[in-house]
Amino acid sequence: MAVVDERRERCDGCGNTVPLESLTTVTMPDGERLACCGNCEPHAREAATKLGSLERSQDTCDGCRSEFPANDLEDVVLTDGTVVTCCPTCLEEVPRQDRSSGVANPDGAGAGSTAGDTESESTELATPRQLCSQCHEWVREELYHVTTIDDRTEEMCSDCKAVAEHKGVVKRVRMRRAEAREILRVPETASTQEIREAFLTQIKHAHPDRKSGSESAFKLVKEAYDRLR
Repeated sequence: MAVVDERRERCDGCGNTVPLESLTTVTMPDGERLACCGNCEPHAREAATKLGSLERSQDTCDGCRSEFPANDLEDVVLTDGTVVTCCPTCLEEVPRQDRSSGVANPDGAGAGSTAGDTESESTELATPRQLCSQCHEWVREELYHVTTIDDRTEEMCSDCKAVAEHKGVVKRVRMRRAEAREILRVPETASTQEIREAFLTQIKHAHPDRKSGSESAFKLVKEAYDRLR
């Protein structure tokens, strides 16, 4: 009597046990090899392509006009509401506005003022990402990066975002970093490697072929990783 080889292994995507010959190896950009069944293979290859493109993506700093890896750049809202993308060096040179004089001042002090008069204000103005470009109020929350229907980009506080959405002028709202960290379950101090490892773990749980996953959860995890990258 012939003996049937029934070797079976677990799919790294959905977690189901399938015949060994049904599994396909998908290599991620960091070298990790995933064994995937026929249903999971397309999703794994899509994730690998996405990760690879993110690692290769470059963008231009609006300050020095040099190219940097996209994840090294940061969006900053200036005192006039303009949003610019800066490298770490240019970020330190972002002009700040002395609200008593209304004049942009890179040193954070207005003409004729003393260090004692501006010390507390300079400390607050040193965090330009917390200045809402709509109400021009300083807030402690992380701002929303909003694209309007006329393709303008704004950094809005929660209240201004809600008003803009009510008026129907919001085209797209980028996920906040705090929300992305919550989805991937990583701390604010997580390294690039820790974020990638968390993504690979969460993307498996969110896979549509798993009971714990769905198409929307899968996309949400990818969006969270894109945001932190």
